[in-house]
Order: sequence, then C-alpha cells, then structure tokens
Amino acid sequence: MAAGKTETGPPLGYERRRTPIFILFAAVLILLLPGPLFLREMPLDCAALNRARDVLMRMQPFRAMFVQQVYYDDDLAVEEEGDLLYCGPQRVKWTYRRPELKIFILENARYRFFEPEARQLTIGGMEERQGGWIWQLLFSKDADVVESCPQSGSEMVLKDPHDGTRFHIRLDRQNRIVRVEHMDSGGARHVYVLSRYQERVEVDEDEFSLEIPPDTEIVNMDAESP
Repeated sequence: MAAGKTETGPPLGYERRRTPIFILFAAVLILLLPGPLFLREMPLDCAALNRARDVLMRMQPFRAMFVQQVYYDDDLAVEEEGDLLYCGPQRVKWTYRRPELKIFILENARYRFFEPEARQLTIGGMEERQGGWIWQLLFSKDADVVESCPQSGSEMVLKDPHDGTRFHIRLDRQNRIVRVEHMDSGGARHVYVLSRYQERVEVDEDEFSLEIPPDTEIVNMDAESP
C-alpha cells in the first residue's frame, strides 16, 4: 500500500486494499467464533487480560468514542474518528463520523462495511479468518495469543496466531481498553484510542440496520477468488 494512497476502514484488525476491490486482511477489533482457535490449550496467564475480559463482559452493551490514526514511519497519514457500539463479542458496530461517514457492522461472523460517499457496500464472512480481530483475540484460548504481559501493569501484547500480527494494548485504571496499536502488512502503524465509555446502554432495535441506496455497488468478498 503506497503512502500516497492510504485508505482506512474498519478498525482493530481489519485492513483493506484495492486489487481492484477490497481484500480482507484483518486489522480492528474485533470474536468468540467456534473453531480450532478455541480448542487449544489455555493461553499464558495474564492478569491484565483477565481484568480486561471481566470489564468487557460487565460493561456490555457499551458505547465509546474512538480516534483511528495511520502512520507511515513517524508521519501521520490519516486520522478518523467516530463511535463504537459493543453489544457482545459477535455484535459490534463502528461508525466513522469524520472526515466522512462510514459504517462497519459485525454480526454473527458476518460483516458489512458501508461507504455512502463511495456508494459501496462490502460484505463477507470471518470463517476463514480466525485471528487478528481484537475482540476475538481478547477472548481467545490459543496458547500463543499472549506474547507479553507484565504481572503488574496495564499493558500487554497479543499476537495473532494466524499471521503473527502483534497488538499492543493499554488499559486505564478501570481496566478498560484505551489504546491499541499494530503494524499492518504494508508497514503502516495503526493506532486506536478509545474514550468516553458509556456502560450498559440501551440499544434500539434498528441500531444494526443499514439503509442502502439502490445504486450502491455491492462487493461480496465471499465471491472473491484467492
């Protein structure tokens, strides 16, 4: 991915490239899927990870504000912001508000990524991707998922067992995730900052619905050839 053509999209474990259309890499957040990832031995005991899991379970459904930044070397290439709605490990919604509206929805191992300005809807499944989505890694039982975890502290490093991507995670004093950083396959550094948490929020029935204009291009990643 060239620095001059930086694109961002769904956060915390999802990377996209045009070849000529999106190909799923797995950068943000995402999730407790059944499969081999959860049939292996328990990961290295990590107090910070255990606390983060407990807090996520206690707070849901919750909302938070996020800022997503993409760096090449030390140069900030892209900055976006919006809000996150977390209704459980398989129901997550990221709404980008600035600089343009984009919506990423993950439900039951399926995702929808809508870009109104580009008039494009990308859909696909997570079955072929067992790691990299941050929420999934947080609950993974894979023995290799925890790479670093100081016994006393609020930081840890989780490693995607699929491709080795490392996610540096920082917690606040309430053990909520406030910062995630990782490098993508193109050498870009992604930083996500979460703030202004609202716990146990009410969720409207249509919160995960999308109104798609009839002239929207639909990109089905399930139909993409390898």
